[in-house]
Amino acid sequence: MAGVLITFLFAIGAMGVGQFLLSRLTKDLDGAEATGLHGLVGLGALGLLTLFIGLIPGGFKWGLAVVGLIAVAGFMPVVQSFSAGKFKVAKPVGMALLFPLAIGIGVFFALVGVLAPSDTLDWDTLAYHLAVPKLWMQAGQIQYIPYIHHSNFPFTVEDLFLWGLTWGGPSGAKAFTLAFFIFGLIALFGFGRSKYGDLAGWWSALAFATVPVVLWESGTGYIDVPHGLFAGLGILYAARFVSTREDRSSLWLSAICLGFAAGTKYTGLQTIAIVGVILVVVLGLRKQAGEGFKSAVLVGLVAMAIAGPWYLKTAILTGNPVYPFFFEKLGGKNWDQRRADAYRNEQQNFGAGTVETRHKPTELGNAILGLAYQPGRYVNPQEEKGNGTPLGAIGCAVLAIALLWAISGAAGAFEGAVLGVALVSMLMWFFLSQQSRYVVPLCVPLAVLGGGAIKRLKAGAALAAVIGIQAAYSLYLVYDQRFQVQSQAAFGKVSLEDYQTQTVAFYEASQAINKEVQNGKVALYDEVFGSFLDVPYVWANPPHSQIIPYDSLNTGAEYSDAMKKLGFTHIYISTSGVVKDAGFVKKWVAAMGLSGDPVPFSDTERKAMLENWQDKWMVLLSDAVAQHLIAPDKGFKHGILFKIL
Repeated sequence: MAGVLITFLFAIGAMGVGQFLLSRLTKDLDGAEATGLHGLVGLGALGLLTLFIGLIPGGFKWGLAVVGLIAVAGFMPVVQSFSAGKFKVAKPVGMALLFPLAIGIGVFFALVGVLAPSDTLDWDTLAYHLAVPKLWMQAGQIQYIPYIHHSNFPFTVEDLFLWGLTWGGPSGAKAFTLAFFIFGLIALFGFGRSKYGDLAGWWSALAFATVPVVLWESGTGYIDVPHGLFAGLGILYAARFVSTREDRSSLWLSAICLGFAAGTKYTGLQTIAIVGVILVVVLGLRKQAGEGFKSAVLVGLVAMAIAGPWYLKTAILTGNPVYPFFFEKLGGKNWDQRRADAYRNEQQNFGAGTVETRHKPTELGNAILGLAYQPGRYVNPQEEKGNGTPLGAIGCAVLAIALLWAISGAAGAFEGAVLGVALVSMLMWFFLSQQSRYVVPLCVPLAVLGGGAIKRLKAGAALAAVIGIQAAYSLYLVYDQRFQVQSQAAFGKVSLEDYQTQTVAFYEASQAINKEVQNGKVALYDEVFGSFLDVPYVWANPPHSQIIPYDSLNTGAEYSDAMKKLGFTHIYISTSGVVKDAGFVKKWVAAMGLSGDPVPFSDTERKAMLENWQDKWMVLLSDAVAQHLIAPDKGFKHGILFKIL
């Protein structure tokens, strides 16, 4: 809990940093809007600063003192602002009390998620959002990690996680996501209030807070909520500029927010491009094409000045600024076409229909509406079967908001610009990767439009009912599927050790590996939760990298020798992670000789596996074990640890 408190204090200091950086641009904004925006931009600025610190050899050994002092310095302007009463909220009375109550419950549920250890549902948090900062922290600086291609993504938020891990472990890191969430709600409340009135501000905040994926991820180490807030606010400020045509500070704020969006996730580049197109088109329709073009160029240049250092770093390390994407055109270190195809195929698993029909134009309506009625298709796990967690859903409220404004005939320049960005964004989403998390940026401006619709449109009362029902459902969903379990660990009813043993298959083995692998290195097969390890490790499955030269290895002896030359001393196989049936696992164990004398695969099976670049390692390993070049060291409920002899 102490680590979480430190993170929140750091975030308050970051708010002062944002206030200092944006003082001229936000002086006329609604007080709540400015407060939330200052917090978001302040955190983004300190995350970007961490990049430059991390690029200096040993920078992370002294960098905490630098960012810490800056955060402390940021306290004073925050205190002064609150003392001056710049952040004012009219006291809600009567039914209006339900708004802060519902939002407060959502924030509390997210806090419990922060305090509880991450489990396998929190997949990306464990796989790389926390794992990469931990590896960089151990190295004392940012380094190229060849086996985790995600480590080359823009990492503005994960750089903050590095500091959170330093003072508060995983909970200290995840608390940054919750801080972004809270700042975002304050900003949306203020934006909605300034645009449509007090009550609309509450509806805007509630609509965003209770989007299922937003509510769930705000208690994790996923970065879709911070990214969505940056990108969504970038859209809102561009729309405000289009509607006023005079407030150039909105254009600058849009550019700044979009810069941090692209510095957080590659998809931020799409939002920059789409906003630029909308600026040109909308202003062009008003016979201001020149102004539209200049505005689009300004947004692009400022945004890329902020995000650019991440892409430059990745280009230097890998040869491709958006590694590993666009390998066909840009290439990339430690990658090839097979791996690019495998990664692309994985991205195509999400969405309605089959792989063959998913991107046909006739499926567009089904894909978009499916976000509400079949959410299991748009999020892990087993998305191809529709078994993904409903926690990853977008819900029906934001879709209803977009539809209502589109058919109302009452949309002005502001609403029209937002709907234009939403339409183009959904088309790109449809043809690229149909993951529900990628729609979070649109939930931000649509939530604001939701508050406006309730205030201005004839069907506003019906929409209010939809948002209210969605809020109640989302809170119940998170309570039922996360809070009841996580609260056991967060409140000490179950020890953290027992909780992780019960909820993460690899946890027991990871603790044994930390003790067993001294001065060595472990290769992980079908296991990516290396964040639990304190010893060197590599994701060893072929699709992750070219580190292990599988193509040139044909015997168990060659495999064993190659692994030793690469510094490996141990190999761990997750038996629960093997993407084969139980019958195959039984044959595999027999081929290794772990259940008696070795029983080799049949010639047909062996030939098929050797010709499959993703399965070849299974034959090589079984041969090496059968030949006593590699020996089983320890067995676990969900895996086996081998030692290279």
